[in-house]
Amino acid sequence: MNEPHEAQQAKAVGKIFAGDDADLLDLTLREIRSQEKRYGAMVSDLARNSDPKIQARARLILRFWGQSQKPELSGVSVRPELSTWADLEVFCWQLAEMENPEFDAATGMSYLDQIGVTVEKNLPRRSISPTDSISALRQILARREGFRGNLDNYFHPSNGYLHRVLETKQGIPLTLALVYIFAGQRAGLEVYGLNTPGHYLAGIGGVVFDPFHGGVVLSADDLAAKFGTERSCWASPMFMRATPRDTAERMLVNLLNSYSRRGDEGRHARTVAYLQMIEESFGDSV
Repeated sequence: MNEPHEAQQAKAVGKIFAGDDADLLDLTLREIRSQEKRYGAMVSDLARNSDPKIQARARLILRFWGQSQKPELSGVSVRPELSTWADLEVFCWQLAEMENPEFDAATGMSYLDQIGVTVEKNLPRRSISPTDSISALRQILARREGFRGNLDNYFHPSNGYLHRVLETKQGIPLTLALVYIFAGQRAGLEVYGLNTPGHYLAGIGGVVFDPFHGGVVLSADDLAAKFGTERSCWASPMFMRATPRDTAERMLVNLLNSYSRRGDEGRHARTVAYLQMIEESFGDSV
């Protein structure tokens, strides 16, 4: 017996969501997001899929439609889930709440939602390339919103918290990359982090860019010069692709360094505890 059309469609969309074809994914996300009534039930089903990539992308669409529930922010969980970028965003809000009890996560999420909508409107109508996507992000985040690297006070702890970077528009490479990742994913773009040594970067479809320096695209020659390596090392930069868990650990290590420099023993110890929670969770999942 043939599968119903709806089941075939959901299977096809799930395959695209789980795949690595950035251009096809962008087109599919934009088509689905523009027709909530037609695709709403299918996306809700995909949001419960066992594949974390399918689940995360479906949830981003639901968030865009305003259907997703707000995350529970009752402090950093004992064993935080960090399998998707959406999980990492929740972790960032939890850290913000722990350090600033008066913080309202809804404000930060709403701001990222607005940026995402603006980025999507700034995308060309035709099939877009990774460089087109990066250009749209750079136009909104760097040029219009003014996000930039904090060169004057690089090691201040505020640069390591997502909510503070959204407020000040300044940060370090990792937190600025998170702004691009979270805003870009809201616009339907497959933005990811690159766990490059000493300077976290971001990418779309194999094209690398630097949020700390205004979203500038980096060629293989640029990357070789920046990191003092052979050009051949960057022929396929995807080997440096970061996971959300990698990124959370590196974010906490950055905070540890900042608090050590300031002699803030209390916050340093609390950050060590957060890092240990992630490491214990990782150990259980291996």
